[in-house]
Amino acid sequence: MKSIITTALFIFICGISFSQLQHEDKIIEVYGQEWYDRMQVDAPDLLVLMDKYVSHGFSVRTVSEGKYDAELEPLEFIPLVGKTDSSITVEQFLTEAASPNFNPLKYEFFSTKDAQVYKLKGANKIIYIIPQESILLK
Repeated sequence: MKSIITTALFIFICGISFSQLQHEDKIIEVYGQEWYDRMQVDAPDLLVLMDKYVSHGFSVRTVSEGKYDAELEPLEFIPLVGKTDSSITVEQFLTEAASPNFNPLKYEFFSTKDAQVYKLKGANKIIYIIPQESILLK
């Protein structure tokens, strides 16, 4: 009985590890096919985290007028990952964030051990990034 449970658990874990990622295309868009292929071998857990981050880890939220003004320096520009331009304006970012093809991996934000909040200048909006542990539970 113990060996059946162990085998079933192993098959379940392998199925999760080797299942197709939902946002493989968005990871490749930012980091490239070669990097993605290398990470499939070297760090498959990172790819799973990135995939779940796209779906669950990053959000733009509306907040009340003045919320976070005292605690946070508002971002005027949103930093980009590995592009010719190093950043885009808040207005450009909000337009992209509203797109159905939005890819949060394009920006220099990523989940850490703690939740992160970034206030956007000139808008009653924040970028909210949930902790890695919470993302992995999704």
